[in-house]
Amino acid sequence: MKIYVDSANTEKIRAVKELGILSGITTNPVILSREQGSALQVVERLCKTFPGMQVFAQVFADTAEGMIAQARTLAALGSDVVVKIPACREGICALAALKSDTSFTNRICATTILTAAQAVLCAAAGADYVAPYIGDVDGVGYCGETVLRDIVEALRATDTQVLAAAMNRAQEIVDAAKLGVQNITIAPEGITDVFEKVGPLSTWYLRLFQGAAREQERK
Repeated sequence: MKIYVDSANTEKIRAVKELGILSGITTNPVILSREQGSALQVVERLCKTFPGMQVFAQVFADTAEGMIAQARTLAALGSDVVVKIPACREGICALAALKSDTSFTNRICATTILTAAQAVLCAAAGADYVAPYIGDVDGVGYCGETVLRDIVEALRATDTQVLAAAMNRAQEIVDAAKLGVQNITIAPEGITDVFEKVGPLSTWYLRLFQGAAREQERK
């Protein structure tokens, strides 16, 4: 499984990268708005600061034509930019048009997915990734894990990868891995929580083993 961090803050991203588990960076207009500079400047900065890592950046236009134009602008920042397009009627039109254009070579992620049916149609349009918002599915009263399982099974024979997004709990990482999800996105705090919430017990074990090792050295 590949892990992507939901952030545009270079310091937070570096802290996760130091763990040696990071495959890329996912953003959206809200995440980008928290940083200094225009959205394009922030995306470009991320590409330059973390060369070789995929950087997901999202269009926000209302029409397919507008989304296509924004997608081309984002793609011009570099081949590592993965363009995120919302899974709505205009979005799927834009996605299909871009994938049929041989001059557009950047990968595309269909985002804001809440149902398996959306994921199937976006895969049919040529999406390289589909991003179901697992935490948000739970938030509206449905089971995110069930939706995720349906998406994984429905797309198993396709070339479209699942990028499970909006995760809120450490256990969701495990659940996604068990289902065979290829990629997940999680906030920097969610990654550090995996270690820090059990930190006191881990520290206790470490001190226990250190004490035993020192005692052994005295013999």
